[in-house]
Amino acid sequence: MHIQVPTRIVYINGFKGIRKFLDTKIQQYNIDQTEYGKPVRLLAAIIPGIVMTPASSILEASNAGHSNPESIYKRWTRGLVPRLGREIIFGVGLNQLSDYCEERVPHMVESPALRNAGGSLSAGMICGYMTHVLHNMSTLKLMNPAKSYSEHMSEYIKKSESRVPSGVPESLRGPASVATALLFPTGVLIRTTQIVGSFIILNGTIGFINRYLGPKPKA
Repeated sequence: MHIQVPTRIVYINGFKGIRKFLDTKIQQYNIDQTEYGKPVRLLAAIIPGIVMTPASSILEASNAGHSNPESIYKRWTRGLVPRLGREIIFGVGLNQLSDYCEERVPHMVESPALRNAGGSLSAGMICGYMTHVLHNMSTLKLMNPAKSYSEHMSEYIKKSESRVPSGVPESLRGPASVATALLFPTGVLIRTTQIVGSFIILNGTIGFINRYLGPKPKA
């Protein structure tokens, strides 16, 4: 608990804080007006996920002691590669994709809170689906570091064989198992619901602060 509480606070605030800092610097130096505008914006979008990956790793490692007896100094590195991909997607989804989806909420929805929630809902669903397999690989590697990623993936695909419809020909059952495991992963709805909730809470809180507690525009 002495590790989790401060780390979780850093993790929750990090994505938004890093984005705000980078956006301020980009505007300060008018980088959007240069030939490097788009590459810099892309880099700024993925940096929060990269920076927050260690915090996410420590949080997960602190909960995995019952399965992985390694010291936390080593345990947090297990599953780091897929976790990095997961956090980059999570960060882009929480920041840029949420804004993009919010801007495309039908104009008949006038409430800022509802528009914010709608954008967060859409972005959370996309990110939940895109990160689920990465999340599973990260967790499996953390729980059983002795196995390689290829072994974990093989076992992960094998578990999906039972979900392939019985009418699929035997010659196609292998590819069908791969497609089922990667495109229709088990538990994706539960994790997606969790991410949607996180996006709505985080974006909603930031939106509330900006509207009611932030600095008022000058008349």
